[in-house]
Amino acid sequence: MFFILSKILSLFFMPITWIVLLAGLSFIWKRRSKPLRALSFALLLVFTNPILMDAVNNSWEVPIIVDDDLENHKLAIVLGGYASYDTNAERISFRFGSDRFNQGLRLLQTKKVDRLMICGGSGFVTAPELKEGLFVAEYLDEIGIPKRKIILETDSRNTHENAVNARVMLEELKLTEQPIVLITSGFHMPRAVACFEKQGVQVVPFSTEPMSKPLRFSADALIPNPMVLAYWNVLFHEWVGFASYWIMGYV
Repeated sequence: MFFILSKILSLFFMPITWIVLLAGLSFIWKRRSKPLRALSFALLLVFTNPILMDAVNNSWEVPIIVDDDLENHKLAIVLGGYASYDTNAERISFRFGSDRFNQGLRLLQTKKVDRLMICGGSGFVTAPELKEGLFVAEYLDEIGIPKRKIILETDSRNTHENAVNARVMLEELKLTEQPIVLITSGFHMPRAVACFEKQGVQVVPFSTEPMSKPLRFSADALIPNPMVLAYWNVLFHEWVGFASYWIMGYV
């Protein structure tokens, strides 16, 4: 139930939802059409402003670290949410967030970590059988990664379940007394770290694909960018998720 409610709640807290809702109301509520349209337009300007996005996101994301600052570890955990199965092409399809997978694979290949734990069940309410970890494992086998290097966790549907299930597997592997490299996107890392630490897992955050850039004040930075609105939707989704997890006692 929480899994479904969290997805619905996130939708209502996305800036694009507010902008579209206000614009729609302006056509229904005729006497308030001008202020509603003005507010909708103002929100559109705010949430497409690159400088504001970078300022906020720089204070939220966990910064990336260079490889030289990362010691060798027994295991890295790669959180899911970056791939799906293309039924037409009959192969895996990578999407936004897949840098976490690529960076995890790179750490394995450069011997920074001995093994990878791939976390990922089904994130679909209507298709629980489509488990991300399974077709990621199939892809790794296709490109020649030894199966002994990969540990699969395919039952989790969200970050909380990632942490709970990973903790159980770490106990079986007798790896609970040493830090584990945790790999996920920079915007998702604060919630991920909080979830794993709540389960008593020591983690070394290894952030990937930062959405923010160093603050720069220029004419170009003042031009509205539609991609920034998409980043805000991601960020608000993450904030709602963190708040929900705090209420539920997951972090």
